Amino acid sequence: MVKNRLTALFLAGTLTAGVAIAAPSQFSFSPQQVKDIQSIVHHYLVNHPEVLVEASQALQKKTEAQQEEHAQQAIKENAKKLFNDPASPVAGNPHGNVTLVEFFDYQCGHCKAMNSVIQAIVKQNKNLRVVFKELPIFGGQSQYAAKVSLAAAKQGKYYAFHDALLSVDGQLSEQITLQTAEKVGLNVAQLK
Repeated sequence: MVKNRLTALFLAGTLTAGVAIAAPSQFSFSPQQVKDIQSIVHHYLVNHPEVLVEASQALQKKTEAQQEEHAQQAIKENAKKLFNDPASPVAGNPHGNVTLVEFFDYQCGHCKAMNSVIQAIVKQNKNLRVVFKELPIFGGQSQYAAKVSLAAAKQGKYYAFHDALLSVDGQLSEQITLQTAEKVGLNVAQLK
């Protein structure tokens, strides 16, 4: 019986020692070894700083790839609403086999600059369908302009109003938005 206990203790000790040797832990290094490793890593990074740039670039690529993957997933999940929402105004060929979705704000300088580019693309491509998504991120006047443009769609003049409003220089106001609507032949009383 004593012999069996000794054998069991021996086996348990051997197995425990084997696991301890095979599985590194946070206490695998002595304090001096930790200092030595830190010194080696520090010395290497100081003498080879390009490694940090390379690591930063790799992280940036990885982050961008993840963001792209999330964006693609969001597009897949919302494809029907993005491409075929009946409430979204359309320009170009309404039955075109190529769809461009434009998110914009009437007070966005980049959006204003892209307007002539979008117009040229629509004229050159007879199979292009452009879906407009109002994205009023620049405050109250942007929100007002977006509401008026959607009301203009009900009068059949969305694209004319859209183009005219993106051609306005400077900041929008309620007065400028309504004057622009009047210039393109919208019934302003109906818009209000």
